[in-house]
Amino acid sequence: MESSKRSGYETLSIGYLLIAFAVSFLIAWVADDWILLIPIFLLASGVYYFALGAMVQPTEKGVKPSMRDSVFYLFWGGTLVLVGAIWLLNREFPGNVPLLVALFIIWVGAYIVVLSIPKLRGRA
Repeated sequence: MESSKRSGYETLSIGYLLIAFAVSFLIAWVADDWILLIPIFLLASGVYYFALGAMVQPTEKGVKPSMRDSVFYLFWGGTLVLVGAIWLLNREFPGNVPLLVALFIIWVGAYIVVLSIPKLRGRA
């Protein structure tokens, strides 16, 4: 059962990513700025994976909570959104690279802290 559910998520992901790429392509074409293709695609795919991670039921038995598919989708979806947003922000407001790098490091650090809280509760 778990294998067919995972296959369904993969098929859904491929379809959505093709649509997101086409939309990103059209936006870059209309804006006549082809470099926009990458950050817009990162934003669209990141929002999808973040939403998928929020909706996926954690049904995996015997798997640590930090290793479940939903955690994976939430982390990488949020990371893709953040990288796309950083790209667009740096494009609009150049010269803020240290601030944007710090924002990315804070994101990764905050996610690590959130993942470690259940482990600390289990030891208390």
